[in-house]
Amino acid sequence: MDVLSEVLHVVRLTGAIFFVGNLSDPWSVLTPSHDELARGMQSKAECIIILHIVTEGRCWIQLENKASFVLEKGNMIIFPRCNTHVMRGKTQTNPVPVMKLLRFEDRKEPCQLDYGGGGERISLICGYLKCDQRFNPLIGALPEVLLLSPPNENLRRNTQNNPDMASKILSLIPGSWMDTTLNYLKQEMAHQNVGCATMVTRLTELLFVEVLRRYMHELPEKSNGWLAGIRDPEVGKALQLLHAHPEKKWDVQQLALAVGASRSALAQRFHDLIGEPPIRYLTGWRMQLAKHLLTQPHLSLSMVAEQVGYDSDITFSRAFKRYTGHPPASWRNQVLEQAL
Repeated sequence: MDVLSEVLHVVRLTGAIFFVGNLSDPWSVLTPSHDELARGMQSKAECIIILHIVTEGRCWIQLENKASFVLEKGNMIIFPRCNTHVMRGKTQTNPVPVMKLLRFEDRKEPCQLDYGGGGERISLICGYLKCDQRFNPLIGALPEVLLLSPPNENLRRNTQNNPDMASKILSLIPGSWMDTTLNYLKQEMAHQNVGCATMVTRLTELLFVEVLRRYMHELPEKSNGWLAGIRDPEVGKALQLLHAHPEKKWDVQQLALAVGASRSALAQRFHDLIGEPPIRYLTGWRMQLAKHLLTQPHLSLSMVAEQVGYDSDITFSRAFKRYTGHPPASWRNQVLEQAL
């Protein structure tokens, strides 16, 4: 089983573009934290991932209480945890919240934002990906900032001057898959052809998945976290088994036998990489999967309970309420009403 694909399928990652911006100095835009942004978007998404692509010019990025750094043409920045941040031109000025510049009602096409004082110009594509469910092991394994850039020592030096900022720069090699996909995305936004919104959505999602794969493969050998766990021979196999058969009555001894490791060694290695014991992880994954299954109206509570490893819907309901704060029936009704 491909664990990363399974997780992305269950949490239902979808992409969209906020706006295409033609901005001129002085300008400054504030993107707030997840909760405030979700309220402004009237979205119930548990996870919002922000991305900005510089198509012309340059801009400055600043996270809260941290030094600013410059993004130039061809750079892309991703905020996996929707950190509060300011984008601005060369001149420092009071930032305007993005909610005051945009209307977040449903739209078929991205909007055009022309804003600023008429000075040095920059063009941006600003978008987001959202997940119906926040899968904390994945999001927690990512740095607060991911950067895609052609080989650029200035950007590397700028971000390294922020020792308290967790960042990772992925190189955009000319002609590579990521570089080509990013160029397709820019072309779609520039020409706005028929079906543009659908193309941009899919390209954004694919680009983020490729970023995850690149980040995982470039992790140092002694890294911790969920993505490092997938890559580990023993923990990766354990994760595959738990995701492939969440309904099974696993205990650590059975899992260790299936993996081919000792019980104590697997338990320690799993905890070191993932940050929690295998069975607690399994409980969390069962609840994530249950949320996904509950969005399918044809499945009864008993059927959902059986698929996630509970003997009865009563036992499942108790576990689900402990995990989410809501009984599964009321959680389902609320989600299905929002979808109408």
